[in-house]
Amino acid sequence: MPTTTRIISNTRKTDKEKIPVYEPNIPEPKCRADLIKHWITLSFDDKTANKMLWITDGGAKVARMTDDVTCPVLDRPERYEYSPQVLCKEGILGFRGYWEVEFSGWVVVGVAFERAGRRNTHGSCGLGENEESWGLGWSGSVYHSWHNGRTTEIMESNKSSIIGVYLDQPAGVLNFYSVEVKEGEEGKEVKLLQQIKSSFKEKLFPGFWVGTQSHCLLTKKEE
Repeated sequence: MPTTTRIISNTRKTDKEKIPVYEPNIPEPKCRADLIKHWITLSFDDKTANKMLWITDGGAKVARMTDDVTCPVLDRPERYEYSPQVLCKEGILGFRGYWEVEFSGWVVVGVAFERAGRRNTHGSCGLGENEESWGLGWSGSVYHSWHNGRTTEIMESNKSSIIGVYLDQPAGVLNFYSVEVKEGEEGKEVKLLQQIKSSFKEKLFPGFWVGTQSHCLLTKKEE
């Protein structure tokens, strides 16, 4: 990896929301009802968004049109220079979090350390293209996951328009789910697509890689 010094934003040091108390010995969630207990509210950080991305809906939606349609934004060290990606304002350190993303088109949903590269001089910056980020997305026929430039094909999984992500940062557990409406039943349920176990010693930020004519919407918690 390049050794270029990376400038880190100071805007993330104060979390507005109260950090949940971490209970180390509770069972891992087995259904969507369990996951929703760990729901966190997220918003896109426009300061990190690549110029090809448009943030709307009060920070809840990110969209990309075509490569020749760009958002008139100032260049900043926090912004993804080349990769059409964006991070959320909220990071996860010392607690569990669950969120759901409704999408259309080609997208990759994942998490990244704040120090993960964002400029061309930092090497590969796409989610899952380096050792500092993890991502999962729908390729058009199957789901794929990425980490450190390696990809894994996830077979026997039908496409859902909603992806759920569960992160237990202290325990080093990252789960990706498809969120599906069960036939003949009310409500939704989840299907585990992949579980990743690693040593997450730093704060992780939800990240999104958005293809042309695609979008991601951070869904609200159901009351």
